[in-house]
Amino acid sequence: MTHTGDGTRGSATRGQVMALGLLSAGIALLAKWHEGPVFWCGALLGIAGIGGYFAQFDTPRGVAQWFLAAVGFCMVFMFGLQLLIGVFS
Repeated sequence: MTHTGDGTRGSATRGQVMALGLLSAGIALLAKWHEGPVFWCGALLGIAGIGGYFAQFDTPRGVAQWFLAAVGFCMVFMFGLQLLIGVFS
């Protein structure tokens, strides 16, 4: 029996880029609007980005993926901060 699913991925995958894009969109919306439906749309985008982040960066391989995982970790923190500012303001 052979195992072919364990190839080395050096660059970012499409799912990783999409997760970071969703986080970025959520942060951008929450930074501008602190109430209303746009705020909740940004919150949903960010939550989808966080879910994608944890699904896509479970085992980063290579320098590029580790760098994107670190950037994504900072973006998760920033999203959480923006969400708390919006909820408590």
